[in-house]
Amino acid sequence: MSRTKRILDQLDLKKLNNRLSELTGVEQKKEKKRQALLESAYELFTTIGYQDTTILQIAVKAGVAKGSFYNYFDDKEAIRDELIVIISSHILTDAVNSLERKLEDPETDGMTFPDKLVFITDHIITNLSRDIARLKFISKSLSWGILSQSDSYRSKYGDVIDFRAFVMESLKRENIKLTSPELVIFTIIELISSTCYSVILSGEPVTFSDYKPYLYRCIRLLIDDATVRG
Repeated sequence: MSRTKRILDQLDLKKLNNRLSELTGVEQKKEKKRQALLESAYELFTTIGYQDTTILQIAVKAGVAKGSFYNYFDDKEAIRDELIVIISSHILTDAVNSLERKLEDPETDGMTFPDKLVFITDHIITNLSRDIARLKFISKSLSWGILSQSDSYRSKYGDVIDFRAFVMESLKRENIKLTSPELVIFTIIELISSTCYSVILSGEPVTFSDYKPYLYRCIRLLIDDATVRG
């Protein structure tokens, strides 16, 4: 698989192709330029690094004039932030979809709410661990990327998961009440993010395989402690 195709798969930009067919010729050209800039920025950020990448390099690699970059993004930080949201949303959506397929399997025994969050956590961490370049790019910003999704982003890039809404709906469905559910959600995502950065990238204080059971137990204990009983 070529690097360009792999980037497209990771960013989930292929979903935009359906939208392109509905746009006018001028709009299609603009959308394709935007995609090219995102793909170029991602490749440069994950090879030479964010700090060493310039807007000129992004524009040249995308085949557009430097001035055209500012028709789509205010600055380098803006295109980085959009990439973070795209990748975070894709990873989360893939994890939730995987969970839904598992729940539809007749051989799957009943899963509790903690079981579901542990499953999603495992899926996200395993996914990220398979691509170190992507992990380095997103690890410190994973929680921001997942929790900062906007309605405009979801309408632009297709079906992505609103993690807050997913968790709240799951709690409601199972008749579970948590004290400060927003803090529980944030803490779990921060645990995932710090695990990716410290354990997977650095191998400290233990290996990824050794740490996973401890992490999942912490998530279960966190949910149990926040559960309102009676």
